[in-house]
Amino acid sequence: MSRNLLSLKFDPSLFELRSESQRDKGIDFIGEIKQNGVYTNFRFAIQLKSTESSKKLKDGSITYPIEVSNLNYLVNFGIPSYYILYDYPADQFYIESVGEVYRSFFDKYNSKKTPKTYKVKFRQALDHAKIDMIFKEAFDFGNVQRNVGMHLRLNNNEGGKLKGIVIDDIQEVYNIDQNIAFIENYGYELLNQHAFYRIIEIEERSHPRDNASATFNMVCGIAYYHQHDLLKAINFLKLAYSDLNSLHPEDQAMVTYTLIQAKYLLGIIGKDEFSKEIERVVENENVGTSLQFENLYNKCFEGNEFGAEQLRKYYDSVIKILDNNPQFADMRIVAYAHVLKAEAKLLLYELVGNYLISIGRKVDAYRDLLIAEWLKLDEQYNDQLKELVKFAKENHNFLAVCNLLCVKIEWEFTKTYYFHSFSNWNKETLSINIDIRIEDRDFLLLLLNDLDPILDTYDKLQHRRNQFHCLVLRFEILHFLGMKNEADTCINLMEKLIEAYELNALHKNLDQLANGHTRSNLFMEKFINQCKTVDRIAKNGGMYEYLYKDISPELNAYLGRKPKWSLAGLLPLIYPEIRMNTSLENI
Repeated sequence: MSRNLLSLKFDPSLFELRSESQRDKGIDFIGEIKQNGVYTNFRFAIQLKSTESSKKLKDGSITYPIEVSNLNYLVNFGIPSYYILYDYPADQFYIESVGEVYRSFFDKYNSKKTPKTYKVKFRQALDHAKIDMIFKEAFDFGNVQRNVGMHLRLNNNEGGKLKGIVIDDIQEVYNIDQNIAFIENYGYELLNQHAFYRIIEIEERSHPRDNASATFNMVCGIAYYHQHDLLKAINFLKLAYSDLNSLHPEDQAMVTYTLIQAKYLLGIIGKDEFSKEIERVVENENVGTSLQFENLYNKCFEGNEFGAEQLRKYYDSVIKILDNNPQFADMRIVAYAHVLKAEAKLLLYELVGNYLISIGRKVDAYRDLLIAEWLKLDEQYNDQLKELVKFAKENHNFLAVCNLLCVKIEWEFTKTYYFHSFSNWNKETLSINIDIRIEDRDFLLLLLNDLDPILDTYDKLQHRRNQFHCLVLRFEILHFLGMKNEADTCINLMEKLIEAYELNALHKNLDQLANGHTRSNLFMEKFINQCKTVDRIAKNGGMYEYLYKDISPELNAYLGRKPKWSLAGLLPLIYPEIRMNTSLENI
């Protein structure tokens, strides 16, 4: 009767129990699981026991003796096996895994002389959860067997020496040599797709290995670097560096560049040495496209002079490189982001210069003209940024999308504290009034909300430096709004991030922020000094009465004052007609 009752417990759409009662093999049922009504050949064994007089222990369990020879038989059977006990008086089934029973038996007796029988404690009722467990264990074990068989058949077909396979702690089966070869062959494409997780996952399944090529070590090192496991990144990059000559010259430069970056972030080298080494690397004629862009940017914008001439020089060089490599969508995104960054810097610099001659006046036709022209430039900038975000989405570069959305938020925040400073200059106290307009406060609170999903994405992508810089932007907005408690919480988050991922080079940035050295504070201090200088010159030159005098449209036309911009409009960002995006789906 217990056999029939047990069979009723198992859903026939998922299981088939076959009785082994014709001859005593120590097994009562062989079960097979189904998927979508199809037999899988994934099997499990059941040894059924029953009792008509059960006495429960204090912990609610029932003990039942089983033969040790039967336990050994089931352990050696090679598929998941279970003891099921039917408590007749209570009409209740209990279950214990044979593997767990064997472990408890081995722990008790180990190398001691073993008895002929062993009392098993049945604690777990056979319910839906336990039947689901049987299905999962049979399915997982069957998959392992199938994958092992597949690897063995592949090795036999290839002939020669049998290659090792590994079964990891989550029962994945893989071939080490095949994994290494995959990274060597497709690692560049995975890096271009920002598939750092996948590279790391494959690397972790490539042990034990005696050695690996410089390409393998380079790809893994760069992946770990971008996932901010800097110690592992350095270890792999050092291995690649030790065999540097075997790599293409562009790859040699990338290994050296990334190794220097990782050492700097960990605080192994200082800023001066870092800058010197980076300059040496990016000036090498063999650097790859991404480092060419960085070299161009440094040459054009990190000198004492900055203006439209440097911007156009950088832009022309970038377009030339991109025209020769139209398939490099990610490089186009990086390059255009640099162009927009440089344009923003130039526009904001010239906005201040133009606004200074209008500061403090209640009415000024020149200022009205300046704002109208600025709004057009601002619209162009936002349109180009929006188009670049769209291009990044189409090419599935979600990291770039987050970076560009941060650029957008930073642009909006910067404009807010610039115009706050312009509008709140107090000519009597020679200072900026601190009260923030309600409209500006509400707008900045919306920007803070927009930062939350970006921070969450950086966290999921494990891009810790981007996460840190996003927190910096969040802190600066909170600090500007005077939200001290929230700003302190943000500082704590940055501290934890630095400690957790050993971002030692960022300690200085954090200390400066904690001491109030935010971009808005630094700008306002500089702007106040500029306004004070204009005020002092006007007083000393006997022109003070005209400095803050209202300027009508007629008077402004007579004076011939017009805003001065280096750029009549933003430089065009050109996109290829066919937006290319490679994929590993068919590999």
